Amino acid sequence: MRTVVAELWDEWADYPSDVPEKCSQETAGLVLGLPLATGKPIAPGTVSLVSSRLPVLRRLIKLWKSSKWEGQLGIASNIRIPEDMKGRVRVDLPLDLYNKVASYGRENWDWARGLWGACGAFYAPRSGYYMVLRMTESVSVKMSSMLRRSGVKGAWRAAKPSGKRELILRGLQDIVTLLSKMGFPDIGAQLESDSVLRSVKSQANRERNCDTANIRKSLYAAEKQTNLARRLFENGIFQTLPEPLRELVELRLENPDASLTELGKLLCPPVTKSTVKYRWGRLEALES
Repeated sequence: MRTVVAELWDEWADYPSDVPEKCSQETAGLVLGLPLATGKPIAPGTVSLVSSRLPVLRRLIKLWKSSKWEGQLGIASNIRIPEDMKGRVRVDLPLDLYNKVASYGRENWDWARGLWGACGAFYAPRSGYYMVLRMTESVSVKMSSMLRRSGVKGAWRAAKPSGKRELILRGLQDIVTLLSKMGFPDIGAQLESDSVLRSVKSQANRERNCDTANIRKSLYAAEKQTNLARRLFENGIFQTLPEPLRELVELRLENPDASLTELGKLLCPPVTKSTVKYRWGRLEALES
């Protein structure tokens, strides 16, 4: 069974890429969100970007072919995959082209979609959902502006030791709104549906656990009262009890698994659970 996380990534990777301007905007966000390689550049005047996410690199190749920069560089030939197929893949771009791409667009949802693919993540633990985007200080300013205009509330914090800033979204409605803005309404609707199902299951589990605990507690109390009833007979105290208490003791011995409510209904005349509890208190006090 596929998880909602996998389905989100599939929907992101398969998002339409046949409108040049939208592809250029998304490419700009994606390139801007990819981390820079550490160390010296592969060649003078070159910028190296790295990623361990193969779907992101496939998406970049797909977008690039429809972007305004396709005629300036064949992106596929500038992607370096480690020979042992381990570690991060590197994308080498001329510095001037990188600057053009990274500074293109901004502050629109096509750009945000590319940014999320490059530096975002979605998590679905047992309870709740949350999204995380890690970006540079300057990019976070642009993203914050977009979120405010859309009414999306997220928490920002410093990401150590990278020095970047992390945007964390935990509210379901904020997550759904952001996904919808980026072009993923189906996943947003699924999250809302799954959230309702999770809530129902959680409530059912709580009620079941509560019922189990109550049954265990009731059986323990019944066993304790049964033992007390037997001792009252053995100690000769039973014959000295008032009629209502003698009747209660006899009923307990006859119904060792009955709850206090059930015992109260068997008495003549029937009494409430609180009355039965009070009478057992009087019987317990006889041994103290």
